[in-house]
Amino acid sequence: MRIELDCVAPPIWRRFSVPSNVELDQLHSIVQAVMGWGDQHAHQWVSVHHSTSNGPDRYIAREVIERDGYQEDEFGEDEVRIDEAVTGVGDYVRYEYNVRARWSHTLFLEQIVEDQPMSAPSCLGGARACPPEDSGGPVGYREFLNAQASTGLFDPERFVLTVSNAAVTTSVALHRSPPVGSSLFEKFLRRLSVHSAPKLFAAVAKAELSGGYDNYFETMCEGATRQLLWLLNSARGGGIVLTASGSLPPDLGASARDELDWDSEWTDAAGGSDSQLAVLVEVAKTLRLVRKLRGTLILTRLGASVLAYEGELWRHIVMTMPLGKGELAQEAGRILFLTLAAGLSESERSEVMIEGLTALGWSTTDGTLLGDDDWMWMVRGPLLYLRMIGAIVSNPLDQHVSADPEWGRRFARMVLSK
Repeated sequence: MRIELDCVAPPIWRRFSVPSNVELDQLHSIVQAVMGWGDQHAHQWVSVHHSTSNGPDRYIAREVIERDGYQEDEFGEDEVRIDEAVTGVGDYVRYEYNVRARWSHTLFLEQIVEDQPMSAPSCLGGARACPPEDSGGPVGYREFLNAQASTGLFDPERFVLTVSNAAVTTSVALHRSPPVGSSLFEKFLRRLSVHSAPKLFAAVAKAELSGGYDNYFETMCEGATRQLLWLLNSARGGGIVLTASGSLPPDLGASARDELDWDSEWTDAAGGSDSQLAVLVEVAKTLRLVRKLRGTLILTRLGASVLAYEGELWRHIVMTMPLGKGELAQEAGRILFLTLAAGLSESERSEVMIEGLTALGWSTTDGTLLGDDDWMWMVRGPLLYLRMIGAIVSNPLDQHVSADPEWGRRFARMVLSK
């Protein structure tokens, strides 16, 4: 197939192959990927070969149908295959994106290859860059090009086949295993595009967010709650009396080593900010499970409540993650959980964190590029928690190889599915 953007000269076009049984909802994702759009606006297909008395048939997205219902000339794009929309060489169908901006594309069927195994969608060639997402349609795009001609910030002649194919591969994987519909993470993901954050979307494809939890459920629950339950039970009754300096008592460190199998190097300095105990208390306070009152660490009403009902702590943790107040903390936290769900290594995690936050428009206060210290500060709460429970584990031998346990990946997947 060949797709060309209408009313734009010189032409912006792509040539690509797709299996004949691809439905139009998946073809929409492939078109977005090969062209370079960000899937930020509504779309529809318009047939030139099929029509009713009201005019040409239109194939529309399922969410539009569920919201507005069908019209006489409308059909669900997930119910129509490409070989039903175009049946012979030379046939074509129109793809309209962002109707207000009047971006219209024409898709021509150029060749049918028969008697061969189905191959994955692939971009075969093309020319020129996709216009910026909100450049205002063909007329606005011409004005945009004239206005920025001297800046060199946008190259209208740029087209990289490998980049387009990487986007197609990710698009196909996401169609096979998409984020859970109507989840907060799905809404978050709509703010980005494959082309603005390719590594992040590749991680989404690896994360298999629609997958199950099978035999890992009990392991996830124990891993996520064991240390917190120990602290909450230790604070039952009258609470934990702190030292004069406000630190946890030394005998609590010995108890933690015995009952939680902690490394002594992390628990000996019980009152120090780097100790495992201090991290545990900080996490519990962030989760609103404990607080300090007159030199004593006591349970909050929520802390007492989660101890009273089996499974309540687990549910509270899942629903509260990612920890952190404000848009920045929440967005950074979701990307962190994505890197865990995808099984990324430490170096890959850093790349995806920086890419994703930059694509969302976050930067340092002085406008410089984000670094490791920046994103780690943004996700300090959830990162402390995930390291504390052993869901994120440093690999001292090779930072390019993940050492995170499988139950941690499943836990992150569950957090992202809510």
